[in-house]
Amino acid sequence: MFKTWSENNQNAKEILRPNLGVRSWSELSQQDKEIIWRHFVNKGWFAVDEETYNSIYSFNEDNKARAFCNHLLNHGGPHYIEIRGIKQYMEKCCWEAALLDFKHIFYTEHQDVVYELFSYYVLALQRDTLDKEKVTHFKNLFNDISNQFGLDILMTKESFIPRQDKKIIKEIYEPVLDCLSDQKWKKVNEILSDAFSDYIKNTPQEYSGCVTKTISAVEAYLQILVDGKIGKTKLSSLISEGQKNNLIPNDVFTQTIFKNIEAIFAIERKSTGDAHPKDEYATEKDARTILNLAMIFIQHCIQK
Repeated sequence: MFKTWSENNQNAKEILRPNLGVRSWSELSQQDKEIIWRHFVNKGWFAVDEETYNSIYSFNEDNKARAFCNHLLNHGGPHYIEIRGIKQYMEKCCWEAALLDFKHIFYTEHQDVVYELFSYYVLALQRDTLDKEKVTHFKNLFNDISNQFGLDILMTKESFIPRQDKKIIKEIYEPVLDCLSDQKWKKVNEILSDAFSDYIKNTPQEYSGCVTKTISAVEAYLQILVDGKIGKTKLSSLISEGQKNNLIPNDVFTQTIFKNIEAIFAIERKSTGDAHPKDEYATEKDARTILNLAMIFIQHCIQK
């Protein structure tokens, strides 16, 4: 097959797709945001449609105090076309007001607000569309844009996650999070999602919160696996009980792994976590390491 110029020319590759590093949404320029917006809109997303309206409507209802959605708030509604006294469909004016708010948040608000709105948009897609692949298409486009613009997060079926090496995402994070999407693991998934959210905020305090929540997620996973419910049993007892009952691997190799991971978790929780007075705040490297260890730990348990 014919090779592109950039496949044979490293300089051309760097010009066409420069390495922008890893950036937060708040570090994007207005020009970056304009280009990203056009890529979404040209693919049919963020349009004058039901999904955009419903995401903004729900976002506005759940965040009344800050009034992020002034266009929709002042517009009122929703307004419907009625035929013989029966509501048939929503008027376009409501959809247009919602899109103005969506675009305003996209361009001007802090990244936490933008990412929250993206979350509401995905939830609206999940609720409103009969095409189950539609959410996957949106996720794939988001991740492609994230990769090319160097954003610090990616999107899975269940939540945002911090950027990792592609191989780690594909072979560890995605399979584990897919397994945890089962209702049985709802609490574990919630705690992990909070840990991811803390990590993405990029502050020493939030990295420490990420460490604490990640270890709590592992304990919650083992509590449900061993005891059938969330409780107060600690990690060491859960590992021992799980192996005794053949719920998690118990070979010599696995025993060594679990013993070392347990020790690392204990050290990190004491020194940088939020559960006790900290010796020091966690760093990005600390939080990422604990997240990766937790995902590997859970994956190894799942493979049992």
